[in-house]
Amino acid sequence: MAVHKIDGGPGGENDHFPKKFVTLYGTAAITAGNWVMFDVSDTTNGLGGSVVTATNTANGEQLVLGVAATTTTAAGNVVVQIAGKYVDAAVDVTMAAGSSIVVSDAGTGAAGRGQIYVAGDLAPICGIALEDDTAGVADVMIINQGYF
Repeated sequence: MAVHKIDGGPGGENDHFPKKFVTLYGTAAITAGNWVMFDVSDTTNGLGGSVVTATNTANGEQLVLGVAATTTTAAGNVVVQIAGKYVDAAVDVTMAAGSSIVVSDAGTGAAGRGQIYVAGDLAPICGIALEDDTAGVADVMIINQGYF
């Protein structure tokens, strides 16, 4: 694992955000910037090996693991960022910097879009907004769920 220096000492002059990626099988078209979730109905690569654009379910989607870093037009491999800063992730148009993010039906209802956590959401928080949204996208810090 790479050392993340924050003290400004030798080798620490470059400000950066460590990131973590995995390549998984997408069972349908997925757009970069959308939040993705495990597709537990697909066994192409074993349970937990396939993903799909996250759906917005009541009380929050519990299977969200990260944000798609690549776009696919059909089923196939997709790169998913599962930790670190992601620039321009899909979020609700009411997103404010510092908001906790879940994928639920509390916001726009658009698949793959993160919403502001509200009381009653049962899903784990999957990210933190680093800025206010601009036309439905914002920089976010993806919380590593620890799956990979």
